Amino acid sequence: MATFYNFTGYQGDYLQLSLNVISSSGTAISFSGYDVRGQVRASYGSTGILLNLNPTINSYSGNASSISIDSYISQDIPVGDFVYDVERFPSGIPTGNSIKLLRGIISILPEVTR
Repeated sequence: MATFYNFTGYQGDYLQLSLNVISSSGTAISFSGYDVRGQVRASYGSTGILLNLNPTINSYSGNASSISIDSYISQDIPVGDFVYDVERFPSGIPTGNSIKLLRGIISILPEVTR
């Protein structure tokens, strides 16, 4: 079951979220043989993708995933509250059994200085 995490960012800011993924029993979930993906959409069921998060699995730990969004991308995200999720799926099989790791609301606030 996915962990819910809501966060706030500003247009034009560098956004980064790092997470260690553990099971309900407290053991690390292995990413060996898996890839991760994540998207931001206007709402559940929306067909348009506002942002592809491009999450990556950190090389220093097989049990951590890091999401980074460069500021030049975040400046074009509209102001508002949007849904996102991050999931794990078998490497090379994007239609394989995926498991939601993280989901929630991302709130984007307007920037003043561009």
